[in-house]
Formats: sequence, C-alpha cells, structure tokens
Amino acid sequence: GCTRTDAGAPVRYEERDAVAYLTLDAPPLNILTAAVMGDLTAALERAQADRSLKAVVITSAGRAFSAGADVGEHQPAQALMMIAAFSRLFATLGASEVPLVMAVDGAALGAGFELVTMADVLLASERATFGQPEIRLGFFAPVGVTVLPARIGIARALEVTCTGRTFTAAEMLALGLVSRVTAPEELSAALESVLADLRRASPLVMRMNVRLTRQLQGQPFEEARRAAERVFLDELMATEDVREGVAAFYEKRRPAWQNR
Repeated sequence: GCTRTDAGAPVRYEERDAVAYLTLDAPPLNILTAAVMGDLTAALERAQADRSLKAVVITSAGRAFSAGADVGEHQPAQALMMIAAFSRLFATLGASEVPLVMAVDGAALGAGFELVTMADVLLASERATFGQPEIRLGFFAPVGVTVLPARIGIARALEVTCTGRTFTAAEMLALGLVSRVTAPEELSAALESVLADLRRASPLVMRMNVRLTRQLQGQPFEEARRAAERVFLDELMATEDVREGVAAFYEKRRPAWQNR
C-alpha cells in the first residue's frame, strides 16, 4: 500500500511497500525548531504504530539535510521548550523497533548531526557534510556526548564534539558512522538497495531482532544471551512466520510472511 501526507508539511510522510519514508521539508535549511521536531516525532510515532512496517527512512528535501536546531530557541527562556521537544524526538528514535535508515545529501550539523547518529544504516552522498559545532557557540550536544561514543569510540567522539569542525562524508565513512558513500545521483538507488534487503524480512521477526538488539546492549554477555534464547524459544518459535520461513527454505521459494 501507499499513503501520503499533504504537501507543505515540514515533515512529509509516505508509506510504500512496508517502509515509511519521512522527508524533512522545512526550507531552506531544515532547521529543527521545536515545532519541526514535534512534527518529526509525530511522524515517527505514526510509523511505530504500524506493525506491518519493516523500516523507517529519513531523508530531506533542499540543499541541507538539517543545519541543526534553532539557535534562537537555545536562549535560557526558550531552552526548556526546545529541550522538551528534543527529548521526545530522541526518545522516540531510540524506541524504534524497526531499522532507521537515513540518507544525507547535504549538511547534517548540530541537532541534524545528532539525528543522523541515531541511524542504523546511514548513507551519504559525496557532498554530504557532518559536524557538531555546538562547542563553538558555548553549548554541548546532549546526543553527541551520549550516543556518538558508542558509534565511533570515545576518542573520535571527543574529536568531533570538542573541535566543532565539519567532516566530509569520506571522513565519516572512515570513522564508521556512515556505511556507504555514493555520488549524489546514486544516493536514491543505494537507499532502495538497502531497503530491498530489509523488505525480505518478516515484520514480526524484524521487530523482535531490533528490539532485542537495543534492549540487550550493555548487559553482561551470559545474561543477555540467555534472555535472547528465552525470546527465541518462547516467542519466536510460537509464530507462524518461523514455520513459513523453514517451509519456504525447503521448497526453494520466497516466504509469504503472515506477520504473526
């Protein structure tokens, strides 16, 4: 199926073949004001409520992916409202039970960079740029100091957040944050290639896989492994999809997932 939101919204929503496509469209720089962050959160919540989805995509229209949060909203009088919207957005991103795939074809700076650090698969065009310039304005970045070290290591995270400098897509590929760099005209095809693989999964099993991966991080190995095995035996083995997957393997055909 395919559903769309009205044009003109700062975050466009389209559903296509079990994937939700969210497009930042707040020209010219997709600034993440509290209002835009609220719209993005609502779009993500809409996607998370759809149990048939296999992935959520975030891309952007315009020349910047997102140049960051609204500097005006960082003043003490407005900071509470801005951080409340920021907090809801990142809590919602962190609770995603399907892979978050993002494609960047421009600048992802400040809160825009924090947004892309939440991607499970991050694609970038050669002209994409990345940076956490908050330190130069007298701030630190809440997600920059919490998520980024787990993604690229403490020393590299500190280099990014303490220098505030702008990094190229190639540099972010080398740091391990970006998974693939393409020519700008090939970015859409690279995105669809990733999604073609994700679409092969059962939506139900995809959610189990992603949920467990997120939940078990940081737990001792033996404890985490046993928890995963319990879900494997008690939940996964009770599904119709696991039987369909095995049957399809032996019958040399694509599975027809039932999502139950």
